[in-house]
Amino acid sequence: MEQPLAGVRVIEVGGSLAAASATKLFADFGASVVMVEPPAGGQVRRLPPFPDDRPDLNSGAFHLSTNTGKRSVALDIATASGHEVLAQLARDADLVVLELPAEEARRALAAIGDAGPSTVAITPHGLDGPFAERRENDTSVFAWTTRMHLHARPGDPPLRYAPHLATMQVGSTAAAVGYAAIWAACHGQPRRAIEVTGVEALAGNVDSFFLTWSFTGAEQPRTPGRSKAAYPAGNYRCKDGWVMFAAAGDRFFARLCQALGQPDLPKDPRFATPLAKAEHWDDFMTYLGPWLDTRTRTEVVTELQAFGVMVAPVLTPPEVLADPQAVARGSFVTVDQPGLGTVTLPGPPFRLREEGDAAWCARPAPRLGEHTSAVLDAAGYTRDEQIALFRAGVTG
Repeated sequence: MEQPLAGVRVIEVGGSLAAASATKLFADFGASVVMVEPPAGGQVRRLPPFPDDRPDLNSGAFHLSTNTGKRSVALDIATASGHEVLAQLARDADLVVLELPAEEARRALAAIGDAGPSTVAITPHGLDGPFAERRENDTSVFAWTTRMHLHARPGDPPLRYAPHLATMQVGSTAAAVGYAAIWAACHGQPRRAIEVTGVEALAGNVDSFFLTWSFTGAEQPRTPGRSKAAYPAGNYRCKDGWVMFAAAGDRFFARLCQALGQPDLPKDPRFATPLAKAEHWDDFMTYLGPWLDTRTRTEVVTELQAFGVMVAPVLTPPEVLADPQAVARGSFVTVDQPGLGTVTLPGPPFRLREEGDAAWCARPAPRLGEHTSAVLDAAGYTRDEQIALFRAGVTG
């Protein structure tokens, strides 16, 4: 069965993680994705970890996981000849996704022109405005969005997210709007010139709490590992690790008390009202703590789910690979990466039930510049022209 995006042609420019994570979704669902990378390799190829901690542009984990199934063209688009090649490649594409510094992005977009395909330009602050030329990274963009301000324990310094999480969220926004632009073009609408600004994409995301402030004028405090006001909610230690509770509502609290063998506890004056409950977390832990101490994560989850309590184990990476549900659904896949052997990657982020496993496929990631000659052949460049580009340092 043909993959759902077969025939869609996407050009990715810049070699960045946000652009790579955006176009990965296209490649894995069957689109032809050409990565236009700097001849020395882009950012995503330089991100660790690497096998045996040996840096290599072709073996980094982020490169292998976000560039699956793409073709690589090593091209210096800072040159006039590079712009000409980019415009030629874009001529037959359905979408161009690029992440470059603002001034470089404006020049690249001008080279593609209004007659080209829809474009998605990813920048930290946009293509105009007083901060357009600022260079940022994952942590600094996160700080601009209000999210880092609230990502902290009360009274402690703000915290960052896990590395590159914010960047990949920006990439997800770019992927969604890119799909929309292609859909619109298929329905007769004109090309779109789209900007995805990192700060704007993140500021309205799920945990910014901006709306709380906007509507109430108050900042919502960041709840640490577990809430002592509305409980049990958060992480709690048990016999062999941690479990995550989401059982703070009255009915879930009552179910938990039944599971603990304390069905009358919700009527106890210490826990009967939200205010009283918030003042007696330590008292409640005299019941829950010993119960958790004698049970493994599996036992906690099994027993509490029988009572309808919302709880889940906090799994490590090796454990999630062996999780029965993940195994049954094929949530992780293996890819035979030339030169490295078998690598394990996350499976499809969503599934098309009618098309089954044929809709999505993670293929090996390309070596830097692996497809330069083949892509230029298809674009109509003669071998003499390709040699001239190579000698001038435009291609690699």
